Amino acid sequence: MFEEDLNINNGTNIFFGEIFANMCRLSTAKVQKLFLVHAEKIDFKEIIQLRLTEKCDQRKMLITTLDSSSFQQLKQDQSLHVSFSGFVENLIYLLKECQSGKLNINLLELQLNDAQITCSDPNEKTKFQLQFVEVRPFKNLIHLSLPCHIAPWNIVLFHLNNILDGMQKKLLHQEETTQHLQHEINARDQKICNLEMENSKLKKIYSETTKNMQQKHSEQILELQERLKNSSEQRQQDNESNRIAIKNLQQKIDKLLEERSAIQTEKGQEQKRNEKLNEEISSLKGKIANLKEANDKCYNDLTVLKNVERKHEMHLQDFRKEINDLKEKLNNCEKDKAELMAELAAEKKISHTKRQALEIATDEISKANEIILKQSKELIKMKKILKWRTEVALQQEQTIKDNDTHIKQKNEQIVFLKQTVDSLRSAIPKELDSIRNSAAALEAKYSERQSAGGRPNPKTPSKHFIFIDHGNMGLPLNGFGSTARN
Repeated sequence: MFEEDLNINNGTNIFFGEIFANMCRLSTAKVQKLFLVHAEKIDFKEIIQLRLTEKCDQRKMLITTLDSSSFQQLKQDQSLHVSFSGFVENLIYLLKECQSGKLNINLLELQLNDAQITCSDPNEKTKFQLQFVEVRPFKNLIHLSLPCHIAPWNIVLFHLNNILDGMQKKLLHQEETTQHLQHEINARDQKICNLEMENSKLKKIYSETTKNMQQKHSEQILELQERLKNSSEQRQQDNESNRIAIKNLQQKIDKLLEERSAIQTEKGQEQKRNEKLNEEISSLKGKIANLKEANDKCYNDLTVLKNVERKHEMHLQDFRKEINDLKEKLNNCEKDKAELMAELAAEKKISHTKRQALEIATDEISKANEIILKQSKELIKMKKILKWRTEVALQQEQTIKDNDTHIKQKNEQIVFLKQTVDSLRSAIPKELDSIRNSAAALEAKYSERQSAGGRPNPKTPSKHFIFIDHGNMGLPLNGFGSTARN
């Protein structure tokens, strides 16, 4: 239905799907509606456009557009730490999460003042704020907030005309196929007429041949009746002898049938067992393949962690060597201190006999005390360094444990993503049926409008215009993975 709508303005379709959104207004409560969400990207211009159209009434359309300048504004306002390409990938991820029901989309209606209306567009009295919200028990987390406004009527007609052009092309192709089939039907009708003429001729020939054959058969039947009389007498004799033989054979057949039924029941049970075993084998093969992939990833992660552990061990060995050197220095300082104390004791004994040496000894003692004070300060500093390095080693051990827990969490996330992929594969055919139903409804509405004559033919859209919204490109809200402010 929307194949032509996905390639507008040389853009590439990033996302298309049906998502429920909450319409939040100041006067009324929340109203949940189903929207068709289109996401397009123009690579050489770095432009993204999101279009939200109501599935029930596709005349109601909401548009958000982002170019490089408006993206920079939004990046500053919401503190986004991603590039333009990373922003596109995260936006696709958020839309898929909303489609699966893990996240919600809120459309907040913003009432503008008179001054704001004159500054921007006087026709736009209301604007919306498109928010990707994660519902939590205490506070709701807003992942991203984008400005949104109601699309003008010419843009809505442009997209509806593209959809109708695609539908008209499909109708033309179907008409061509119907004409080709009608030609084949006419050729087959002619062949049927010719065959009916031949059939009438064959019936006449068949009636003549039957008359001749009946005469011949009447004579042969008389002869056969006489032969049958003779053969009937012989048959009676043969039947009596055959009845006796048949009774014996029936007894043998009953025994064989009982044996056959028992064998068939055993075969059925064996087949059921074989089918169960084959199903278990197939499921085990799939599980083994998944486990092999998980093991490969775990081995790669373990090699990385082992390398990190080796680096940490090298650092620890260096720290231990430095600690041993510091201990040796401490021992040497203590030895020097002991020697100095011995020298002081000797000088005190000699001071009683030599008064002149007292002055020299007092000077040396003061110098030695200063050296001891400096060495004691250095010892205190070295002890602090030892404590700090031991704390660093403990922190590194904790980081290793945190990496192990992180690996387990990644394995759980892989299992969860596989389940979501299976659910999306089952939901795709339902979405195709809903798209076809909406196309039929649009054809009926378009035909009613043409019959009423209320509006001109929208087959020729104004393709000279490309509407891009550059105004009010964001409010100061959180970016991807930031704190909640709902």
